[in-house]
Amino acid sequence: MKSKQEYDFVITLKHPDYKIYNIITVLMCVMTVVAETYALLHSIFFDYNWINVLLVAVILFSLVMALINRDNKEYILTFKWALYAAAFLWLLYPLYIPFISIFFIIAALLERQIKFPQEIGFSKEVITFNTFPFKNYTWQQVKNAMLKDNILTLDFTNNKIIQKETESDVSPETEREFNEFCSLQLMHKS
Repeated sequence: MKSKQEYDFVITLKHPDYKIYNIITVLMCVMTVVAETYALLHSIFFDYNWINVLLVAVILFSLVMALINRDNKEYILTFKWALYAAAFLWLLYPLYIPFISIFFIIAALLERQIKFPQEIGFSKEVITFNTFPFKNYTWQQVKNAMLKDNILTLDFTNNKIIQKETESDVSPETEREFNEFCSLQLMHKS
């Protein structure tokens, strides 16, 4: 959430399954390791490419750690360092294809945003989604906002409805306080 804004309530939403993103990332890294290994074995200057071997080791280490932690439900797998290492490999001889390197750097930067915990901040002025870019809605744009049974429901005046499950169980007291806060904001909107 933005650090400048104070929020009365911050709701963390349940994160989606990142399985497809992880599979694509692993395939990209494996493709890079295979291409680099093939290129190094067929390169005349193999003795001088130890940085390439180190970067391949970083990728393999990252993939092994992801394999070890894949069953941990509280741990979100990230492949940022593997993608950066792969990007550098595509910039170095013998692969040297800068376009693919740029693609890997973009993928590494986007992975952070994709896997960032989704939060919605509620203040007396606005409702803010921490997406990229931030989405702000005023209370005048909202018809109803409610949290019930760990489901957040936002009903907008333009007939758009958002229903999302919360990350953790919300106590009945917090649920009641949140719903009272939202009701008060909806009554006082001008």
